Amino acid sequence: MTPPIEEMVRLRPEVAGTLAPDGSYHLLSWPHSTCLGRLTADQHALLRRLGQESVPLGELRTHPGFFTQLELLRTGGWLHVTVAAAGRKVYTVEPERPQEPHQGEPPGRLTLSRFAIARRDGGEVVVESPLSWCRVRLHERRAVVLLAADRPVDDDPALVRLRQDLWAAGLAVPEDDEAAGPPERLWQPHELWFHHRSRTRLPGVPYGKGDWTAGVFAPPGARREPFGGEIVELARSDPGRRYAAEPRLTEVLEERRSIRGHDDGAPLTAAGLGEFLHRCAGNRGIYRIDGVQHVSRPYPAGGAMHELEIYPVVRKVSGLEPGLYHYDPQDHRLERLSGTTPQVRRLLRAGAMAAATVQEPQVLLVIAARFGRVMSGYQAMAYSLVMKHVGVLYQTMYLVATAMGLAPCALGDGDGGAFAAATGLDPLEEGAVGEFALGSRYAEVRP
Repeated sequence: MTPPIEEMVRLRPEVAGTLAPDGSYHLLSWPHSTCLGRLTADQHALLRRLGQESVPLGELRTHPGFFTQLELLRTGGWLHVTVAAAGRKVYTVEPERPQEPHQGEPPGRLTLSRFAIARRDGGEVVVESPLSWCRVRLHERRAVVLLAADRPVDDDPALVRLRQDLWAAGLAVPEDDEAAGPPERLWQPHELWFHHRSRTRLPGVPYGKGDWTAGVFAPPGARREPFGGEIVELARSDPGRRYAAEPRLTEVLEERRSIRGHDDGAPLTAAGLGEFLHRCAGNRGIYRIDGVQHVSRPYPAGGAMHELEIYPVVRKVSGLEPGLYHYDPQDHRLERLSGTTPQVRRLLRAGAMAAATVQEPQVLLVIAARFGRVMSGYQAMAYSLVMKHVGVLYQTMYLVATAMGLAPCALGDGDGGAFAAATGLDPLEEGAVGEFALGSRYAEVRP
């Protein structure tokens, strides 16, 4: 005989409670709150117990006054609900926000939503989706098998209930769901996941800047270690003389354009490249806060961590040998890493293809991120910040290039594998996140 299922509930771990001046009790979990009204001493004790352990629902039914509050907590998404059979937990529904369940009985044939993922978390499997109001944590292997096969579950009450809960959560959908129209079909799963997770709080993971690596490992310093290559000093321009002759900011904004062709008859000079790099990304200073190095540059960055590094890939620059360089923003100089190796050629060809031109850029600026600089402080939203930093650096590069009369073009693609091979860097430690083509402008080109 198949054992009956049992439900157990407990408060979500990140929920806090507070007593208002009028005696009412409130539960808080950013950005939501709910008022439970005035609670008796017995109800306060039950609430404290729910914050510490899972309590069988049958036991809570013996407290009629509190049981009404419990249903409000459940629909409000304040409770984890565990389904057990024969004393063993089968799965747990873990809300992230108030319930938005599908109504009615699930259709006959279901499949996982294309936005759902199943991942290992410790020794268990978690099923989640950016379109769902909850996660479902699978504790038993038979529950995991249900995800992978269209098998009958009528003889197993726990799996019948799991099927219903996956449907209610939007994690399981009708088999013809792929025929759904926009807006869902406009999103790729990985893009919707990235959007969702960079804008929401992960359970048990600090959101925003923190010190979660304190005592574990030190964050990377503000300056990356040199590669040991030949150093090329860059000239510094006179800002008082140079900037006075340039157009105003409003004019620069109006004139900004992507210009893909470069004048190889009068190429960009080393002095021009040096001025451009200094004005866009040169360090204005390095300072410490609580033992962590912070940086000031012309463009903003979350927590002033400034994880971005610039690697000029030079094809044709007057005064510079072709090859791959790294820009040192502190000492304002280039370090030569290699000549025009096959990997460097790949980078330049990828730059031309991304710009949809035959001509390779005079300089391809590969923007790399030292991920640990940001990830050591921003645990849940680090990569989102990196992408924002690439965007503000792109705009800074556009405006400076326009003011200097150069030809700029931000690129939407690059060869990350060629960059890793050319530099010898571990892509998980420091990887390419953006590319920008730069060169001299043809005299007849006007914005």
